[in-house]
Amino acid sequence: MTTDKPTPESIRGMLAAVRYPGFPRDIVSLGMVAEISIEGDRAVVALRLPGGRTDVPPVIESEIAAAIASSGLVARVVVAPPAAEPPASPRTGPTPDQPVSLPGVRTVLAVSSAKGGVGKSTVATNLACAFAATGLRAGLLDADVHGPSLPIMMGTDARPLAAGGNRFHPVERHGVRCISMGFFLDETSPVIWRGPMVAGLLRQFLADCEWGDLDVLVIDLPPGTGDAQLTLAQQVRLAGAVVVTTPQEVALRDVMRGVAMFRQVQVPILGVIENMAGFDCPSCGRHDDVFGRGGGEAVARAAGAPLLASLPVDPEVRRSGDEGVPIALGEGPVAEGYRRLARTLAESLRIAAAGSRTADA
Repeated sequence: MTTDKPTPESIRGMLAAVRYPGFPRDIVSLGMVAEISIEGDRAVVALRLPGGRTDVPPVIESEIAAAIASSGLVARVVVAPPAAEPPASPRTGPTPDQPVSLPGVRTVLAVSSAKGGVGKSTVATNLACAFAATGLRAGLLDADVHGPSLPIMMGTDARPLAAGGNRFHPVERHGVRCISMGFFLDETSPVIWRGPMVAGLLRQFLADCEWGDLDVLVIDLPPGTGDAQLTLAQQVRLAGAVVVTTPQEVALRDVMRGVAMFRQVQVPILGVIENMAGFDCPSCGRHDDVFGRGGGEAVARAAGAPLLASLPVDPEVRRSGDEGVPIALGEGPVAEGYRRLARTLAESLRIAAAGSRTADA
């Protein structure tokens, strides 16, 4: 036990050893420690939890208690109410600790995979276009700051137009309102940013973009379980997440980390999409499970969510993406599969009837 009298500052330093489950950083650097007070032999730690949680995960309580044990104080962990937050100076936009208001957006849907290379951005882009094709007012936010692919797949090099102050309009293409870091870069510009800069950009894409009235905003998350995912969980009330995987084992293990992350931040997993699920040879008619079989079903079982679709390897998907006209806008079994997927999710999210253009007319 230390002989120095513990202070809120010294307790805060001890808490830097506590990591939030599913994320690689500690609760102090993540901004979750709202206030620390010392009351007799107790250290009262008020946490600001992601996803609007009102209960403290038991593992966090026990780790906080262990972290400050050397101070001689007993930990009491509470959730910080909104009134406990310090007043902010007048601003035109939200601070990092304040949720983003999206008054015209009815539903926010995340498309995620902790594994890169599974075709997640292709799925997100086609899903947004399928929502639009089925009559919903759809938006698409490309949160993959380091590898923005939305401009290519949507077939536009337009730049967002200023909307006054720091605000801007999204680019509209194929009936979908879009924003991406790719709209602000040339073809060779690298994005060499640390996590806090990425989080700040995502808040700006959410808060400063004039999204207007949308039935559904699809957010294409980057691979991993880092700052981008946590920013969204803290800043936006996600209606749910769709998890994308491929059948092979190397993808499944990473994808399950993403499933665990969404559970920790209390974001519902609406279902699993298995991408690259076999190839049907047009010449010989043979079916080949190029990346294995059954991976999507395994993730769905583990996540306690339905397998929404198994999408085959199809060269036309690649061609249509390279040409900037997503396959969901065309005809054929893959296009119909995406529109069927959009209708299933719209029904699950209860936005099909109220959000259709026909109903709004």
